[in-house]
Amino acid sequence: MNVLSGENRRRLSNLLKLVVGVGLLYFLYTKLQDPAGLWQQVRTSNKSFLLAALVAYAAAVAMSGLKWGILLRAVGISVPLSRLLAYQWVAEFFNNFLPAQVGGDVMRGFALASDTHRRADAAASVLIDRFLGLLVFMLSAAAASSAMLLFGRPDGSAFTGDELLAMRAMSLGSVAISLVLVMVLTAMLSRRLKAFVERILARLPLSARIMPIWHHLADAFNAYRHQYRALGLSAAGSLVIVALTSVQIWLIAAAIQPGAISLLEVLVINPIIVLLLVAVPLSPGGLGVRQGAFSIMFYLIGAGSDLGYAVGLLQQFIVYLVSVPGGLIWIRGRR
Repeated sequence: MNVLSGENRRRLSNLLKLVVGVGLLYFLYTKLQDPAGLWQQVRTSNKSFLLAALVAYAAAVAMSGLKWGILLRAVGISVPLSRLLAYQWVAEFFNNFLPAQVGGDVMRGFALASDTHRRADAAASVLIDRFLGLLVFMLSAAAASSAMLLFGRPDGSAFTGDELLAMRAMSLGSVAISLVLVMVLTAMLSRRLKAFVERILARLPLSARIMPIWHHLADAFNAYRHQYRALGLSAAGSLVIVALTSVQIWLIAAAIQPGAISLLEVLVINPIIVLLLVAVPLSPGGLGVRQGAFSIMFYLIGAGSDLGYAVGLLQQFIVYLVSVPGGLIWIRGRR
């Protein structure tokens, strides 16, 4: 006999994830070396820089809607810009106030399918948009980390032994993930390669779980097999988003502690933090996970884990603030 209904179990799960996020946030706080000094820096931070960071993040959300619109037009779906941005802001709200990052993708796909009655095309556009965005983010991390290994820090300071080891690991990891994603993209755009890869995947131990994901991705790419211009423009839009979100993080860090981290170093760690937030959906909006990721990445890059924690906390606040209009749009739509 089920004591809890499906709805109640889901609510309990969401509550537990919120508790986990707050608990992780508190645990990280107890590990700060100088909490009082850090909060003093946060209180006296440059408010103009923080406002500019908020504008940069809002611009990134708007760009996400614009590049999604490019993919939609490629398959004959024309959506007014205002409605497209409304979909994207609602998705942003669900991304940051639900326990999983994919919540926003589900909502914008559902809203588009409800308006256009083209469920398959809506799902395909969201999946391709997410895949291309992840690919561009990882390629950016690979390029930035490789540049730092070749040319050193922008300020000319040398890496310590641990920092050099961490930079090599981040470079190798981002390059490896980028290569895997590029191979998937190449396979999806080629019928012969897709069939060959499918035969290999079918023989793997986890094929029962891998094959459904592969088939969903393959179905999505079928609609965009010859839409090279749309795919290229969407990728360019993703590159703009990488730049905007990286500038946002750099502005937050500069507002607290000027000169602690360079924009190139942020370009190395920003995509990795995004990947961690998507891969570890433990709490609403990545609460706790985001601050942990920032603390680790800032420590590895040599900027200090305390500063990373503060930057992650302020970014969380900015992200929540920018997401609020999406919630208001959703409530108005329900009414």
